[in-house]
Amino acid sequence: MNSKLGFEEVWTPHVFRSQTWVQSGHYEAFKDRMYVFEVDDDEYAIKPMNCPGHSFIYKSRPRSYKDLPIAYSEFGTVYRNEQSGELSGLLRVRAVTMDDGHMYLMPGQIEEEASKILRASLETFSVFGIEKLDVKLSTRPEKAIGEKELWAEATEALKRVLESSGTEYEIAEGEGAFYGPKIDVDMEDSLGRKWQCATIQLDFFMPERLGLEYTGEDDKPHRPVLIHRAILGSLERFIAILLEHYQGKLPTWLSPEQLRIIPVSDKHLGYAKQVAGKLSDVRVTIDESSKTVSKKIREAWMDKVPYVGVVGGEESKRGTISVRDRSGRRKDGIDTQRLQVRLASEIERRATELGALS
Repeated sequence: MNSKLGFEEVWTPHVFRSQTWVQSGHYEAFKDRMYVFEVDDDEYAIKPMNCPGHSFIYKSRPRSYKDLPIAYSEFGTVYRNEQSGELSGLLRVRAVTMDDGHMYLMPGQIEEEASKILRASLETFSVFGIEKLDVKLSTRPEKAIGEKELWAEATEALKRVLESSGTEYEIAEGEGAFYGPKIDVDMEDSLGRKWQCATIQLDFFMPERLGLEYTGEDDKPHRPVLIHRAILGSLERFIAILLEHYQGKLPTWLSPEQLRIIPVSDKHLGYAKQVAGKLSDVRVTIDESSKTVSKKIREAWMDKVPYVGVVGGEESKRGTISVRDRSGRRKDGIDTQRLQVRLASEIERRATELGALS
């Protein structure tokens, strides 16, 4: 998805001198949420954001209007010094892994590029089977930087993005960041709580603070606009919401374990391994424990494994496998090649319902 959107994957250091965060404005706004420490009489901080690092890459050489947009993405971890009472499982953590991205562009490119990002975000949620989404357009707050005319132009561009996509949204008056308007996509969990995931934030502030420029068609220096972008947002939070959304029963394509094979006895272990070897496109495990077959099946059900295969003497002789799914359906004597085709198809289609035994 990142490559289709024109983002180049990069890596930035986890530790910068505090002067970096002073320059970017994060030190003043977020110091109490940052991990700050001293080394040899110099102060450092672990990164709470990726944007300054990406901006330094942008600034590493002269840029022309012909180069824009320039976009960097980073599946990186940032660190927030959350208070212990604020932590909540995977939903609120101190080490946050993000599908972070930053795009540097001219004001006239905002609408086209923001449309691509929004479309990719909505398509991604659709793939995961997420339908309860709330979209907000947050506008200029009272304390904001940048010219009002540029704010108005950028806000109207984001409105056109939402309206041209046919997306229902609400206006959040004055709730934009101090550096620019933004589009946020919130997901609703099984408890009705809403969590921000995708975001498209326009920023006029950081390019100014970090001295970012490009040479325009008039051969004069201009400031780029910066888009802060995430699609899934915090991967930890997204996984937590998915687990609640599916009540732990992840679709086969999302399940870390897609099929668990249970040999009836040790003498059928070799055949179980043979079957597993044939299911090359499926994540397969074999339960080699000494527990009873019924207990192994129950544990697989408790673990919410989509499919459980049992192999014994009859299956070994016929070259088949008996399979049951976590909904309780069962089918005996399935040809292993046929099972491979059905499971591979279900995984490839990213089906949200179990269907290999239908």
